[in-house]
Amino acid sequence: MILLDTNVLIAPPTVWRPARYSARASSRWLQFGIRSSASEEIRRNRVHRLAVWRELMDWILFDEHAAESYGEVAARVKRLRPQHVRSKDIMIAAQAHSLGIPLVTRNTTDFELVEDVVEILEAGDWSSSATGVLAVDH
Repeated sequence: MILLDTNVLIAPPTVWRPARYSARASSRWLQFGIRSSASEEIRRNRVHRLAVWRELMDWILFDEHAAESYGEVAARVKRLRPQHVRSKDIMIAAQAHSLGIPLVTRNTTDFELVEDVVEILEAGDWSSSATGVLAVDH
């Protein structure tokens, strides 16, 4: 299993293994993108993309186990860079941490503060090795 950052859902690699699960917050961010579209054509494309994701995945919640991991991961980040402790990326990393799975993102620098406790993969590097995919809730 692999956890997908929302930015991978927005622009998935051309070759990849379909996700089995996704999480509610990714849906929330995709909904925001739909409602803030600059044109009707962009909005329609985003609506279609979300519909496809909904068909491919079961959506998971940020549960108590993920909340416990968030406490651990956020405490580490606070020691290193306090201003980043409330970042949505920390919640994404915490969910991957709680599940014990790698996190795939298009922006690995967003997760550099947690790469010692969560395996962070660049979006283009994971498609051939994935056995299943998750998308993140935060």
